[in-house]
Amino acid sequence: MLLLTLACLASLTSSVRAGCGLRPSYESFQTTGKRIGAGTDVQPGEFPWLVSIQSHGKHICGGTIISALWILTAAHCFAEQLPPDLTVAVGGVDLNLPLEEHSPDSLILHEEFNRTSLQNDIALILLSNPIEFSEEKIPVCLPFVCDMDVWQHCWAAGLENTSAASHVLQKTQTKLISREKCLEQIPHLVESVMCAEAEQGGGGGGCQVDSGGPLVCSSWNTMKWFQVGVISGGKPSHRILTPVYSYHDWIEKETAIRGKPFFTEGVDSGARLRVARSRAGAQVVFLEHCLLLFIFLIAIK
Repeated sequence: MLLLTLACLASLTSSVRAGCGLRPSYESFQTTGKRIGAGTDVQPGEFPWLVSIQSHGKHICGGTIISALWILTAAHCFAEQLPPDLTVAVGGVDLNLPLEEHSPDSLILHEEFNRTSLQNDIALILLSNPIEFSEEKIPVCLPFVCDMDVWQHCWAAGLENTSAASHVLQKTQTKLISREKCLEQIPHLVESVMCAEAEQGGGGGGCQVDSGGPLVCSSWNTMKWFQVGVISGGKPSHRILTPVYSYHDWIEKETAIRGKPFFTEGVDSGARLRVARSRAGAQVVFLEHCLLLFIFLIAIK
């Protein structure tokens, strides 16, 4: 009985420890603040949520760890069916030396994805086995507000296509821009997308093969990093993004249908608490179940 109770508590502690959006092996916010290192090469632990989606052993798109079983990416990276040779390389910055490789169980494309306009360009991959989190494999946080002005220090990461042999991830500092400014560079934008542009001196001219990967930003009042957008396309200097905040409900619905629910956290633009139960709430419920089981076992003694 004691061992059962301890197992419940250990499981809860492990769940709490796996916080999203942190980079413990790369930086200390007390000493470096929210800065990303200089240069263009991604350093170990700098983007621990980034994955490489590969076919025939070659990188085809980026993706993001949002939980141990779920990868967030772009729908345009795939045909209607899951490629039989698809693998997801997790951890590390050299695509030839991943820390883990996973096989997908299923692929979920947004049901209203338009391949021409790239509207609703978002997809989920369910992994066959869970990722073992470490300091170099950590889920990203999903955004808690839709206000573009909240987000600072935004970065994209992917591959440069200047060399066919390139296999080390690159990074580019970016900033979110208005739709009006984006239309000057990329005409015929659909209404639902966001835009970002590469900043001067932000590490290269933009990753060429970053489709499906995240645009991550920090917020002034948190130490965590949030995936504000899924990179859908555009130019090296101006990227079109699928805004993740707009798809919280879709992510929760589709993951629940598959029996592996993922609950987003945070508040909406009106600062009201989301109705959906957060992971923290799920942990409390789990602890309550453990305590009830403990009381029941005492009672039947």
